Amino acid sequence: GQRGCLERLASASAVSRAWAQASGDPHADAADCAKAVESGDPRAQEVWRNAIDALADGLLTALTLLDPHTLIIGGGLAEAGETLFTPLRAAVAARVVQFQTLPEIVPAALGDTAGCLGAGLLAWDLLDETPAPTAPTTPGTTNPGDTDPTEVTT
Repeated sequence: GQRGCLERLASASAVSRAWAQASGDPHADAADCAKAVESGDPRAQEVWRNAIDALADGLLTALTLLDPHTLIIGGGLAEAGETLFTPLRAAVAARVVQFQTLPEIVPAALGDTAGCLGAGLLAWDLLDETPAPTAPTTPGTTNPGDTDPTEVTT
């Protein structure tokens, strides 16, 4: 959310803030903006275009640095489907220069749940790697399974 961060300009929360201000409805969100874009609302189209331009600029940086064959887009804005992907593909294509290969731009298969699933899997992995706690010992004694009777755990 810092100044210059892509998420501040091209995320569902950014579009929600911009659309709430543009529409005058403090409860409006990105899904409402996407619906207004589909219905032709010029204010919504400007908010949407600003987010897409920022996202396309960010993707172009990644494309330049990493040269991926596919860009997978997830998060709240991706829930808008082709309302996002059609103009985003065009915006990225317009920014690509001769030495770059235009990647395929696709929605994340897991949608907005990918981050939650990834965090859960990471937690699961960490639980599997955590060594079993050992009981504290008194100096001069050993734990069952210790191979060196001179080793002392303090």
